[in-house]
Amino acid sequence: MSKMLEDAIAKVRELPEEVQDEAAAQLMEYVDEIPTLSERASIAEGRAAVERGEYVTLDQWEHEMGLDHK
Repeated sequence: MSKMLEDAIAKVRELPEEVQDEAAAQLMEYVDEIPTLSERASIAEGRAAVERGEYVTLDQWEHEMGLDHK
């Protein structure tokens, strides 16, 4: 655990329990938004594909999926 996180936890421990719970809930919400390793790999793969010009437009994708509403 990083020193900064240890310091933050130490400060939170000094707070009333209901405030600790709110801080914990906010931290968990933040952590849940961080991409996993496999998600990061997929993002990198997608970015590389775009750089190679390997992509379809949203209109093309909607048409291929039968979702175009024109």
